[in-house]
Amino acid sequence: MILKYFLRNIDARKRQGIFAGMIGICANLFLFAAKFAIGILSGAVSLIAEAFNNLSDMGTSIVMLLGFKIAAQPADERHPFGYGRAEYLAGVLVAVAIIFVGINLFASSIKALIQPNDIDIDEFTFAMLIMSIVVKIGLTIFYRRVGKKISSAAMFTAATDSLMDCISTGVVILTMIVYQIFDINADGFAGIFVSAIIFYGGWKSLKETSYPLLGEAPAPKLIDGIKTMILQTPQILGVHDLIIHDYGPNHGFASVHVEMSAHLDLLTSHEIIDKIERRLSTEFNLTVILHVDPIDTDNAENAKLAAVAKEILTSIDARLTLHDFRVVPYKAGRKFLFDIAVPQNFPLTDREIRRRFQISLSKFNPKDYAAIHFDHQYC
Repeated sequence: MILKYFLRNIDARKRQGIFAGMIGICANLFLFAAKFAIGILSGAVSLIAEAFNNLSDMGTSIVMLLGFKIAAQPADERHPFGYGRAEYLAGVLVAVAIIFVGINLFASSIKALIQPNDIDIDEFTFAMLIMSIVVKIGLTIFYRRVGKKISSAAMFTAATDSLMDCISTGVVILTMIVYQIFDINADGFAGIFVSAIIFYGGWKSLKETSYPLLGEAPAPKLIDGIKTMILQTPQILGVHDLIIHDYGPNHGFASVHVEMSAHLDLLTSHEIIDKIERRLSTEFNLTVILHVDPIDTDNAENAKLAAVAKEILTSIDARLTLHDFRVVPYKAGRKFLFDIAVPQNFPLTDREIRRRFQISLSKFNPKDYAAIHFDHQYC
């Protein structure tokens, strides 16, 4: 009945995410009960900490499940772009939970070093721990397969959490073997080692899952794919100012400026743009808006001066490109009006680029002046 409630009115992608969350809840609840009971009976602090780690894993599975459920809600007046980012937020919360477990285990392990407890070992304990590793390996593989299938960062974070559990449980087993063979209680040291692994895994997952929420740059493959598809249309002379917004998996929006001949009639240009937008939407699963910048293709003088401006830019840095170029009379000379696309982390300031360009332009014609607008690229 609970599963039916969570899965109703949800698309296939969210359905798989929620189902994976339910599997995680059941598996971690079982492991918590088994490890906690064995830890109390054996007196192993690292095993008790492992049990509560599984309990927190159950909590993170619940968070992940709710994240997919919320992300599946349709857009409304308050959130016109939908709730897709809730899935990213769920991944962040899972990563924070992993870090918290690592810190808590470290504190418990320090205490175990100061006041070590006797460890009672039996075959049943080993059997349950090995079973725990098997279950967690299964969850790791399952989460990764689902994460790859639905492209979910939150699912990959859950897989990392399960893998950390496999490693930490393996260390607990090794600690018990050392105690049995050499009569050395390394429980506290093992706990510190495990806590470091858990903390590192959580911190790594936190960085990866928080990037989309902070405005992560789109994949180069997506950027190149969009530009390549647009430029396949013969009437498109250039592409610039591409911006992509990520509002959650399958909730992407993009806008881009395209250059077209100013001599095309408006209806023809509109039809061409509509077709490109539909192709991009189908191919990349994005809502795309194209803006047309008209280019006077029949003005030979304008084309000649544009070539001069491009040559000057190339001499400054080959990565700089210009668009929206036009020339108007200015005092005794001409005014060059255009935009420069500046890449991310460019070493020169806008002011320095303008200064260098004007110096070179003055050598070409001392009476000419450049009025430049700078576009700092987001993609």
